[in-house]
Order: sequence, then C-alpha cells, then structure tokens
Amino acid sequence: MKRNFWILLLTLPLYIFGQADEIPLVDFMPFYPENHDNYHLADRLDVKMDSFLNIHTAIKKLSPTRLNQLHTTAVLSANKSLSPLRSNKGLFNTFYKNPNRLYELITPDFALGINLMADLRVGSERTTGDFIFLNKRGLELYGRLDNKLYFYSSFEESQSNFFDYQEEFINTYSAIRGQGNYKDYQSSVIDSLSGYDYGLAQAYLGYQLSKHSTLELGHGRHFIGNGMRSLLLSDTGANYFYLKLAVEFWRIHYQVIWAELTTISARYTPNNNLLPKKYMATHYFSYKPIQNLEIGLFESIIFARENQFEFQYLNPVIFFRTVEFHLDSPDNVLLGLNVKYNLLNHLSLYGQVLLDELNLGFLRSADKWWGNKFGFQLGLKYFDMFGIKNLDGQIEMNRVRPYTYSHREASTEFPEFTVSNYSHYSQPLAHPLGANFTELITKLRYQPIEKLTLELRYLRTEVGRNTDENFGSEIMWPDATRVADFGIEQNQGAVSTINMLDLTASYQILPQLYLDLQVIRRKDSNALLGGFDTNYFGTGVRYNISNTTIDY
Repeated sequence: MKRNFWILLLTLPLYIFGQADEIPLVDFMPFYPENHDNYHLADRLDVKMDSFLNIHTAIKKLSPTRLNQLHTTAVLSANKSLSPLRSNKGLFNTFYKNPNRLYELITPDFALGINLMADLRVGSERTTGDFIFLNKRGLELYGRLDNKLYFYSSFEESQSNFFDYQEEFINTYSAIRGQGNYKDYQSSVIDSLSGYDYGLAQAYLGYQLSKHSTLELGHGRHFIGNGMRSLLLSDTGANYFYLKLAVEFWRIHYQVIWAELTTISARYTPNNNLLPKKYMATHYFSYKPIQNLEIGLFESIIFARENQFEFQYLNPVIFFRTVEFHLDSPDNVLLGLNVKYNLLNHLSLYGQVLLDELNLGFLRSADKWWGNKFGFQLGLKYFDMFGIKNLDGQIEMNRVRPYTYSHREASTEFPEFTVSNYSHYSQPLAHPLGANFTELITKLRYQPIEKLTLELRYLRTEVGRNTDENFGSEIMWPDATRVADFGIEQNQGAVSTINMLDLTASYQILPQLYLDLQVIRRKDSNALLGGFDTNYFGTGVRYNISNTTIDY
C-alpha cells in the first residue's frame, strides 16, 4: 500500500501533462537547493550579460527572484524577448496547478508550496559484482508570509549501499558523506539486499530585517566559491545548526554565519549520549567593483573549547583574528580570498587562496616547515565552447598543503581527535579530501536539446594518506603528531593516485522528473594501503532532486 501511494503521487503529473496555458508562474521558493541546475544557469547568464547587476555568484544562495533578474538583464542585453512560463489547471483544480510542485497556495499575504522528492537508482558494479541501489523519498515545504518571513523545510529518507571506496570512508569515520546518523539496513523482501538506512533534514526560517538585510536561523550547509570544490566553506558534509546575518546593498554582499558543530559523528557515542559541541563563526565580504569582477574576503574561526561559546565573536563587524589575539585564545583561525573575473562574454576565470598558517621566512627557505599550511584553487569556465550553443566546459585545479585545516587542541572525550579542526560530523567543512592533495578536474556539459543534458567529468588526484603516522591528510588528527617539523613535502605519505571518469545523461520526462543513465570508471591506486577499482553502469529516475555523485 505504501509503495502504491508513492507511485500514485509521483505519476500525478502524467495526468495533467499537455494541459498547459501560457500564463506566467510565480516562484516563491526562498532559495534553490544545493546542486540545482539553476546555479549553472546563473553562471551562464552572469558571464553573458553586459549591464551591472549586484548578484554575487560565489555565495550559493540563489533565489528565483534573483535568477529572474539575471535572466531578464541577460536577455535584454542580447536584444531578445522573454518567453512566458507555463501553468495549467492541474488535477482536480488542486494538485500540480503549477507543474513544478504538487500543491501551492498563494494569497496576497501568504504563499505555501508542497512538493514530493524521490531518487530511485539501480546499477551494477562490475568489478565486485555488487548490485548498487538507492531508494530515496522526501517531502519539502516552503513559503512566505507578509513578504517579510520566509521558510523552508525538507526531509529525506534513504536506503542504499555504496561503492567500495565509499564504504572505506564509512568504516573509517563512521559517517556517510553529506548525511547524518545511520543504521544498518536489510531488505525484508530481498534477502541479499543490504546497506544503510539514513535520513537528512534541512530547514531554515528567515526574516527580512530591512530592504537590504535578512536574519536566518536554520539547519543546513553553505558553499562559498565559484568552483566545483571550495577551499573556504563547502556543502559536501553534514548539515549543521546556524544563524546567519546577510546584507546586500550597492555592490556589496556581506554575511556572517554562527554555527554549532561537532567533531565526531553520532556513531562514536552509542546509547544516546549527547555529542560534544564546538562552535564556528564565519565572515564573508564580497565586492563587485565592476560588473565582470567579484572579490571576496573570507574569515572563519573554530573555537578550541568544547561546549563553550565565546560571545565576543557575536560582533558581526569586527575581525575575528583581532578578537582571538586579544583573548590570547587557542582558537583555529582561517583566512581566505575568492576572486572571479568574466571576460569576452564566454569565459570566467576564478580562484581561491586559503591561509591557515604562514611564515614568510620559512616559506622562502628550503626547510619546508610544516606550519606553512595553505591551499589554492585555479579554474576556468568556458560557455558555448567554440561557438557551439549550450556546450560548456570547466577545468579546475586544487592544491592543499599537509596539515592544513588541522589544529592542536585535543578533544577531552576523544583525545585522538582535535576539537578545533575544520570539520563537522567526521567530515571536512571545506574540500572533502581534507589536506595534502593535488587535484585536477575537467568537466564538459552539453545540452543538445532542451530536455537532454550530457555531462562528462574527468578527475585526477594525488593525495598523501596517513598510515600509522600523521603525514597531514587527516585534518581531525592533532597536528602535534606530525612526522616532522621540517622537510614536509606536498602529497607526502602513502600516495593514492585517483583517476575517475563519469558520464551522465539526464532526460527530462516531465517538469522536475528526470531519467538518468550513468557510467563511472574509477581507479584508486596506492602501493602501501591498497586501492579500489570501480566500474559501474546504472540508471535511475529522480523527481525534484538534483543529480549528485560522491566522487571522493
């Protein structure tokens, strides 16, 4: 009965397909979810338009209103006309009146949207002969009140298994990438079908303080940057509780995030013991001196005290480093720079610099001091490559020195880990590989027709992994356990060489409903620790969920 219920709801759009009227739609979703295709669209429009618009694409919180502004400006710059969106009478004049959501209610003072989510995948991993599956279902609810208050809430429930290299991460860190707590899963229908059962909740409530400022309380994650990865703050890890103040005016976007984190996952504390807490405060100041140039300054601090919040970091207009110095605290401070420059209406250059610790005297010498902890990113996006419409390419290089993001203050309950490292729930807050790696990613994305998207990604990474000794890749380990003070080499340790090719084809059957085909070839070679070979072919259907692949 339960299975039939979900099938009925997911196929409801089939009954109303083709009943569309040419009238504009109103989209009142506060922000598009992470990895949504509209972030790629926003990048394209930002590069192609000639007039100034104060939208900062490095901050991955894009609302439909801002996207419409981008779309309108870019289209008018190209001397084209806007096409109206489509709506219809829906099913029983109630469901799917807007093809993009199950139900909506719009009044002069209040708007509410309810939607279903599903991601169903099956495939074969030919190296091991494993049957790979994913069964994800969810529900989202969002809306606005009095044009002042906005809200979003979603919950996903999943059962799945994983590739060998993903299982290795789960076994090592007792965490599933991008997820919360989990338990073992055994199918009650197919005896041989087993894996993990886990859920993910996301929610935020925001209030428009003024025309240019908002205050948001939520449970989620954030991304700062223009690349496929971020060395500053990434959304590849688990959700966390946060309070965010955002201000947008003139050519400036400024935001402050205060967050409650935990170093370890819930699997480390059985029997419902409360996880030890740690706290983070983050500034990001973005400025656009001209339309084509976006410059962002980043500052983040992880408190080196468990279950204790330092109230002096509540000041949203002070440099955290000055507070940390004034307090003579052991907190972990990170500084960063993000830059993007668009040119020729087709190209976008971007990059990041992350500073954890730096001594210029040692940097100039040949001693290779361990404490020079930093990383950088360089990338290029090329839209409509070689004049071919909707053929987009991207190449990106990331490199992070050993011991970056790690720190010295050990946890009182779990001394093998530090409380002040740049992680949450056993997962890095920035790049998913942690530190001590060099990575090159290339991506081609082609949309030959409106409903078909082809994406090809190639990844090559070298990461120096820890053995029983700390070579600098595990950011959760105390940096006092480092192998040496000097002679620290990039990618030192047990070197893994990872090559991965991922080809995905997605066809839009109906609004928000996609059929996916995916081929993955991944080889992880490590002479000391052994490696993993992955050779996968699979297919799936997803509704109102973006397509993602755990490639690290």
